[in-house]
Amino acid sequence: MVLGRITGPLLFLVSRRHKIYKLRKKYDRVREKANKIRDYEKRNSIFSILDQVEPNLVILEEQNLSRLERGRTLKFVGSGIRKSEQILKSHEERKEVRKIG
Repeated sequence: MVLGRITGPLLFLVSRRHKIYKLRKKYDRVREKANKIRDYEKRNSIFSILDQVEPNLVILEEQNLSRLERGRTLKFVGSGIRKSEQILKSHEERKEVRKIG
């Protein structure tokens, strides 16, 4: 009984489900930050990238995929989220330059 309580969370941390959970959290954070941007073009570019990524993220969460498909999908989702984070960072840097200058 005690062993089951310990191994459950440990297996979650080691499994692919944990990676999917972390990607979902990162996706939600980036989407909320993008929602606060007032620049229409930047916000739409970030949302278009995130809208392409979301169906694949849902597939990862809900379906059992082969190891190969899961790996490809994880890379696609991760790269889309990183791309949108880079756009956010460039926007924040420009915003800081405007405050200083």
